[in-house]
Formats: sequence, structure tokens, C-alpha cells
Amino acid sequence: MSGVITPASWMWAHGLARRIGTKVPPAAAHRRRKLLLIHLDGVPKALLDEAIVAGKLPFVSRLIRSGTYQLDDAFWGAPTSTPYFQAGLLYGLRNSNLPAYSWFDRELGRQVRMSTPTDAQVIDERLRSQGRESLLDGGGHGYFSLFRAGAQNALSMSTLASFKQMSRAFSYEMMGLSAGRTRGLWDFLGAFGMDTWRSAREVAHWAHALHDWRHEQSFLVSRVLLQRLGWSFAYTKALVDMVRGVPAIYLVFGNYDEVAHRRGPRSELALSELHRVDAYLEDLYAMSQSVERPYDVIILSDHGHVDSLPLEQRQGRKLESLLLEGAPGELSEDVVRGLRDGRPRQDSVASAPFEPVIVECGNFAHVYLSGAREPLEARELLARHPDVLARATRSEDIGIVALRRGHSAVAVIRGGVYGPDEVERAPLSPEFSRRAVADFLRGLPAMKTAGDLVVFGEAVRRGGTVGFAWEFGSHGGLTRTEANSLVCWPADAPVDLSGLGHCAQLHDRLAEVYVRQAPRLRWVQ
Repeated sequence: MSGVITPASWMWAHGLARRIGTKVPPAAAHRRRKLLLIHLDGVPKALLDEAIVAGKLPFVSRLIRSGTYQLDDAFWGAPTSTPYFQAGLLYGLRNSNLPAYSWFDRELGRQVRMSTPTDAQVIDERLRSQGRESLLDGGGHGYFSLFRAGAQNALSMSTLASFKQMSRAFSYEMMGLSAGRTRGLWDFLGAFGMDTWRSAREVAHWAHALHDWRHEQSFLVSRVLLQRLGWSFAYTKALVDMVRGVPAIYLVFGNYDEVAHRRGPRSELALSELHRVDAYLEDLYAMSQSVERPYDVIILSDHGHVDSLPLEQRQGRKLESLLLEGAPGELSEDVVRGLRDGRPRQDSVASAPFEPVIVECGNFAHVYLSGAREPLEARELLARHPDVLARATRSEDIGIVALRRGHSAVAVIRGGVYGPDEVERAPLSPEFSRRAVADFLRGLPAMKTAGDLVVFGEAVRRGGTVGFAWEFGSHGGLTRTEANSLVCWPADAPVDLSGLGHCAQLHDRLAEVYVRQAPRLRWVQ
């Protein structure tokens, strides 16, 4: 560890561990190897590499350059969104049926959003009912995850839905918090007050310059409560958990992601959040090596962020207006021929009345034209909604239109129709990841919750695509930046995390070492 952890960090971690150890009891659950999984939400590997080269992440740089850790690119599958990733990471689900952060759920008959605790709880229960083992089963803790996923503690989005559950867990969540504090009360309050004042000034300046206040109140609340108070709490609790010996800890650092959405992924504010995490990583790593039974610390990201250029700003109207209003024009014969794929024309049939739902998910959107449990396929769309298809496929701001064709799926790209095995010859902008496009098409038939159409913003500049939501950094789409994730793991750990092609593979490799090797508990008579 020489040269990786500074002497000051060693002394700090050992002293804090002794102090916490006198105040909290050891965890009841045990595993042969202990795991701290740190999730850097929204950070593409290319951006991390740049920060390392620029000297903005000195601790991470020492980890890698010393040979103590290995750093690799990772592809987790598409869509490039947190719910899809966490379902694969925590539960090992390859087909989780989670198409975005928000969607129209055909089973529930309404729109759901993962920032709504009751919705997150419903989806977590749905995932849990599939009977898959979770990385957090058997006494693990999770912080800021969307899904509780069997964690012993109750600090996920899904657990916020139950006041009774949260109130019962309050004393457990507070355990060791005062012993684990790393700053004095007045020092913390002073810094917190200054951060709040600076954040309020920044929000006011941004909204005034943009002449738009939407999302700014909620963003300010996020800056104060989530990115400052929330992260400080979760970081401190992770330190306490390691002293207690909690077998698996999943810690999500969402600050960069939150800021990137509202200000852009390469904005000064977003980059400052990425750079400031380096000191926290050093503290967490120093503690992981100072406790009686050291932890394997694994750092990863779930997706990247791409610049988002709002359609509303470009055209003065929203996607709903673009797709549902105005003269539709005609579908090209090549598109019609490609969607029919040699099948006869299907006549339009009467269907139950349904008001179209368009869910803007950043730089992509789900378009629901039927409320039926089964999504519409290409011939049905040609028969019942040719006008919507024409508007979508002819718009210069829409780069990809994905839809189901029979038992498979295809993408309409610049007037051509391409299946997953034909994407390599599609006239895609270099900004798009052909691997991500093909992966999305292969998974779309099984993703019943996805829209009848899924549209992706065109790449209109390097590192930037058209966005359908009012935000300036997006993910969930199919660009190379969004699909560019990372994984960083100890060189001496008994697990190889190189060459991963899906988040479910990550689960399987971690579970083999950190879950399935746990000693079996026996009743003592």
C-alpha cells in the first residue's frame, strides 16, 4: 500500500476505526470476503481518464499507476440508464423490462418514475419476485440505490415509500453516526451554510441567463439535501459499516449525475463534483484497509453522459407536438417495404380509445399509441398510425426510430430499415455506438414496457445529441459516450472484471466470490 495511501490518511483511518469500534456492535452477518461497491453515477470512462491525466483525481491515479488496481472499459447493455443497470448489477437480470428512468407501465396502466418512492417500491417488488439472488442478501447495506434489493438497512428510493418502515429503521440507520463524524458540528454547519448560499446564487444566475426556472427549485433542493447532506450521511455510514464488518456495502455517488443533467456533463459545476469525489474515495479506501477484516473496494460507473440540446429550444415545440400535430407527409416506400418485410398489408382494425402518451426520457423518448398489454408491431403501426411514423422517420432531429417487427425489432435510420445484425452498415452518425444500437434492438421484443416507438435524438454535434426533455445532459440513449462505462478493481482480488459485456455478467462474477462463497449458518442445539 506504500505510496497509495498517505501516512496522514492511514493515521486518520486507524484512529477513526478505533473510535467507531468502541461505540458500535459488530455486524451479525459474515462472509469470507467483504465488498465495498462504489457506484459513480453517470461518469464515462473517457471523462475519468481525462481527469486522471489532468491531475484532478490524484488518489485514483495512484491506485492505477501503482498497479494496485486495474481499470477497464465496460459495456453494460442498453438502455444506458440506472434502473436497467441496477437491476442487472444487484439481481443479475439480463432482461429486466426497465426501459428508462420513467415510462408508461402497461401492467399498471399509468406512468411510473423511479424518483417516486412508491413507484420504485412497486418495481423493486416486481424484480424481487423473480427469485434471483441479490448482492445485498444476507446482511448487506445499500445507500442511494433505487432498489433495496434485500439490503438489511432501509436507505433506498424504494424504502422511502413506507413511513412505517423508515420510522422503524431510524435508530438502526443512526447507529454510529456521531462516532463516525469526520468534522466538528460547527465546522460542518459553516461549510453547509456556505454551500447552500453558493448553490442558491448559482441557481438564480443560471435561471436568469436562460429565462427559465423549470427544475431549478428541485435542483436547489437536490444540491442541498441530496448532494451535501445525503452524501455526507451515506459516506459516514459506509465508514461505520466497514468497522462493524457489514459483509457487502453498495454506495452510490450521484452528485455528478444530478449536476450533469441540469448543467451539462462537462460544465464546471459537474466536473467539480467528479473531482471532489477523489478525497472521499481515498478516505473510504484507507478505512477499508484499516479494519480488522479488510474490504475489496470496487469502483464502477453505470453509463456516461452526453450533451443534450433540447428540442424545445431548437424548434420552439415539444416532441408531442412534433409527432402528433401538423401535416404528416408520407412514409417512404423503402421504409414501408422494410417494415412489412415481405408480409402482406394489414388492414386497420378498431381499437379501444387511448390518448397517446409520450414519455421524454432525456435524449430518447418512449411513444405509446395503444394502452394494450402487448406493444404494437410494425404492420399495426403502418395500418393505424402511419402519420406518426412519417413524422418520426422524416424529422431531422430524430436520428433513430426503433420498433418491433414480428418477433424481432428494427431501427429506421435515415430512410433505411435495419435489424440488429444489419446495424454495421446503417448510415449512423459516428457519435452512436453500433454495439449499443444492436443490443437495444435485440432486447426490445422482450421489453414490453417500452413504447410502441422508441425515438432517439439525432447527433447534431460532437458529443451532443438532440434531447426531448428539458435538460442539458442526458443518458439512456445509444451514443458511444453513454455506453462508455468503467470498472476498477483490486489486482489481487479473486475476481476478474475485464471484458464485461452486460451488467448481469458483472453480477454473476461478483456473486460467485462475495455471495455464494459465504459460509452456511448452522443452528446450534
